[in-house]
Amino acid sequence: MILSLFIKLTRSPAWAKKTWNFWYNFAHLVDGRAGNLNFMNWGYAPKDTAGKILPLDPRDENDRFPLQMYYHTIGRRALAGLDVLEVGCGRGGGARSLMKYASPRSLTGIDLSARAIALNNKSNADRALSFRVGDAENIPFPDGSFDAVVNVESSHCYPNIKAFFSEVFRVLKSGGKFFYADFRIIEKMRSWIEAIESSGFVIQEKEDITADVLRSLNRDSLKKERLIRKRVPFFLRGYFRRFACTSDTEFYMSFVNGRRFYHRYLLVKP
Repeated sequence: MILSLFIKLTRSPAWAKKTWNFWYNFAHLVDGRAGNLNFMNWGYAPKDTAGKILPLDPRDENDRFPLQMYYHTIGRRALAGLDVLEVGCGRGGGARSLMKYASPRSLTGIDLSARAIALNNKSNADRALSFRVGDAENIPFPDGSFDAVVNVESSHCYPNIKAFFSEVFRVLKSGGKFFYADFRIIEKMRSWIEAIESSGFVIQEKEDITADVLRSLNRDSLKKERLIRKRVPFFLRGYFRRFACTSDTEFYMSFVNGRRFYHRYLLVKP
């Protein structure tokens, strides 16, 4: 009953933002004592090369597939010399991995969750990396502030996707790149694609990576189940399994049966 109410609220334009903000603050609270929820995306594992697309520091190997989602979202490019904004940075794992493996000049992460930002700032020692609270539909930076924007598996939480695209377009410099990856259920695919096509961006790359995400979920499901059993109270485990998209959940099955799709885009501001 509570789960049904939560889902209903996340689909309400009036309540979605507050509901998601409550959930992510709560998720960070549950994890915060151990601090190992570095990534919150479902990962990327291509069929070739045993699912591996780059050599990693051994300390990062446990987060390989979620880290690879970031690296693949930027098209496996270097970001050297670029000032980058990540919208929806969560616990900062993606931002830190991009600093380490893509080498931007600077990277700023924003997130609606004040708890996540506080945890990021507490542990951050990199002067080129910064975090602040910010709303994806009202990005707190002047026009033309960034060379690139990154957004990974976050926009499905935004009530007004067109406002988000408009804000990303605004804060990018002319010629700036928007590296974007997310999922949608089949009933919402048309409106999502139409919003992207009418956003003013030039679509330079578009890729369906559903199979690669599902492969990642299959490889990480058992590890997630163990973590949930170890860390989460019994009465909350169902919520966290759904959030983690483990193999016994409706979210997971929607990828298997073709009702949910995951796409990657490279969008360029003219």
